[in-house]
Amino acid sequence: MAYLILARKYRPQTFEEVYAQDHITKILKNTIEMDRTAQAYLFTGPRGVGKTSLARIFAKSLNCLNDGPTTSPCNVCQNCTEITHGNSSDVIEIDGASNTGVEDIRDLQKELMYAPSNSRNKIYIIDEVHMLSKNAFNALLKTLEEPPENVVFIFATTEPHKVIPTIISRCQRFDFKRIPIPAIIDRLSSICKIDEISIDPEALFAIAKKADGSMRDALSLMDQVLAYGKDYISLVDVLSIFGIVHTDIFYKILLFIIEKNASDIIKLLHDILEKGNDIQEFLNGMLDYIRNLLLLNLEIDIPTISDANRKQMLEISDKFEDNDLIYIMSILIKTKMDIKSSSNPILIAEMAFIKISRLAELQSLDKLIDTIKKGKPVQIESTKPKPIHIHSILNKKDVVQQQETTVMHDKTEEVKAEIHKEAEQEKPKIDKLTIEAVEENLNDIAKVLSKQKPIVANYFVKCQIRNLSNNFLHLASANSLAFDMLKDEKELISDIFSKHFNLKIKVDFTLEEVKINKVITNPTLDDIKRESPTIAEFIEDTDSIIN
Repeated sequence: MAYLILARKYRPQTFEEVYAQDHITKILKNTIEMDRTAQAYLFTGPRGVGKTSLARIFAKSLNCLNDGPTTSPCNVCQNCTEITHGNSSDVIEIDGASNTGVEDIRDLQKELMYAPSNSRNKIYIIDEVHMLSKNAFNALLKTLEEPPENVVFIFATTEPHKVIPTIISRCQRFDFKRIPIPAIIDRLSSICKIDEISIDPEALFAIAKKADGSMRDALSLMDQVLAYGKDYISLVDVLSIFGIVHTDIFYKILLFIIEKNASDIIKLLHDILEKGNDIQEFLNGMLDYIRNLLLLNLEIDIPTISDANRKQMLEISDKFEDNDLIYIMSILIKTKMDIKSSSNPILIAEMAFIKISRLAELQSLDKLIDTIKKGKPVQIESTKPKPIHIHSILNKKDVVQQQETTVMHDKTEEVKAEIHKEAEQEKPKIDKLTIEAVEENLNDIAKVLSKQKPIVANYFVKCQIRNLSNNFLHLASANSLAFDMLKDEKELISDIFSKHFNLKIKVDFTLEEVKINKVITNPTLDDIKRESPTIAEFIEDTDSIIN
């Protein structure tokens, strides 16, 4: 007998065997028990999540010869076995991609006149229904609205937005979920036990992750791994088969970034490419790794990383600020785009990683100006990199303090109590809020806000004071994204202001878009000073001359 691939051998045959779609199977079982079967169903969702399999199970439940309709088809009667093998005369499966024309639908309508030969219902399962032409869809409309007795349509598609609304409105729609990694691992583990396959649990995790929510893809990948022909399948085997870069490589690259070691980063990049790994897949893997670091910093649970990797990632994530990780991701995303249009992708990648390796050399512009003011030579520091912040309102007396407000991770009750305690200790003694008082205390308010909403705090300090009347403070933002986030948190910000000044204060925000009326091609020195007070101050302090 020919080899039967795992995706067919272990295809679900009952409602209970369909993974991660309980929200759908429960409804379908209830419709059978309550005898409320509709005339048309639309199954939508990603590939390989069980749409066609569930359509067959539903058909077997309706047409099972043993106590049907039933929520537990026997899978042994004539109707059940014919549906399983796809040769039932009463359950017709149609490929929408191959039968797209209106004539195909008209031929189908002619068959509807004939009663089921050996079943209670005549069921049509149309896969990839979105591939039907507009005329074919229109030909279906009247049939769907008033179908013959005991006829059920089940449509399946990965692109529901391509199905015309008049068809969708005549169907009961069910949206299938991507299958989570733990569910895929559980299914693969059970298959390995049945088939006596020895495999590393970490290897199963790698397969489940690469399947990207598709159980069918996971089983196909498993078939490919089994063809490797080893008694024991390790994680290294799986990574080698599919050209996946181990997370240890990304960990090493980040360590080299901290050490500003561009040479070792390039050597590592060359080694990866010489092994035949696709450069785009490598960049995708590193982007995913850094994304997970960022989510860990934000204390968000990530099911797509294994327990073995979590400890290592937490260790390296503490060495980077959120802005650093976002900066690296932005460079990698741009690199992916540049590579697509380049005849020398390796050169593009090399330049990108050299640029990333210089991350530790970035310094605050305010700090550079302060260094020049004191008459000291400007030196590049080798400490942990800090993001560049230019604040027009904030006092320059405490740059380090402001940088510390950009990333705060501890959101426990103890920290919240500390926030309240600090706010109580730093209350200024005033009877009425003034603009001067706001400017003088803005650093302290931003520090309190950053402990709860660090990203909002970054946007908050860039706002401009527009009006203050009767303790009602109006602030303006020139960034639409910043404005939306600030608007959502205005109650929290108002509460922080009120506690800080021991007054009832209300804060609101407005959006002021930057309007560009004219491009100055040859600006004068006065134009530059007028447009940027920070640069003007820098020019005056250093006696710089611009030609």
